[in-house]
Amino acid sequence: MAAARIILLAFLVLIFLSAAACAPPASPQTLPAPVSHVQTQQPAPTSAAAPTATSLPGPVEPEPGATFQELAQQQYGNRLIEWVEIPALNLRAPAAAMGWEAAEWQSPDALVGWASNSALPDEQTGNVILYGHNNIHSSVFRDLAELKSGDRIQLQTGEATWTYQVDAVKILSAQNEQEESEAYAAYFKQTYAPRLTLISCWPPTNNTHRVIVINYPVLE
Repeated sequence: MAAARIILLAFLVLIFLSAAACAPPASPQTLPAPVSHVQTQQPAPTSAAAPTATSLPGPVEPEPGATFQELAQQQYGNRLIEWVEIPALNLRAPAAAMGWEAAEWQSPDALVGWASNSALPDEQTGNVILYGHNNIHSSVFRDLAELKSGDRIQLQTGEATWTYQVDAVKILSAQNEQEESEAYAAYFKQTYAPRLTLISCWPPTNNTHRVIVINYPVLE
């Protein structure tokens, strides 16, 4: 049963990667259905056993008449990520909460999108997932693959600024679903140690690969 869930999660992650940061603006983006539901923002272990990563919690549809950003603002207030700054790329960009519309993943357009079923930076656990386009709109994450280990990334909320350090930059093919699906899934799981994951397509001239940047908090 556990193996079947991992395979299903991996397949759904590939669907997400094919759409979330690379689709043209006229094409809505497909939201992968969650494998299992856990409480949003608090993936706490339920026993004394060693914790393991969980899949992402399921989507929350916005109330009629309310945008997803408004819904997120009501729920999280000043905890939301407002700006993303990457000095090594000379990048400072606004961020917004991204959710679902009729079961389709929202495009961040010119912004950096925060996957609202991931963690927020003020939490002691969880995987903060940010994604952006590489060759349409503002191409905000065009140069993501140029980051190197040790580069700093800052997330500014309405309450504080949170600093992360690049640990690894991964370039994964998007051409072979069977071989790559499990590799992708590992980066999208929730974690019990705080982590920041940045995602986009690569290279800037097309979308044949995905770039995934893994970052951990700087303890100062």
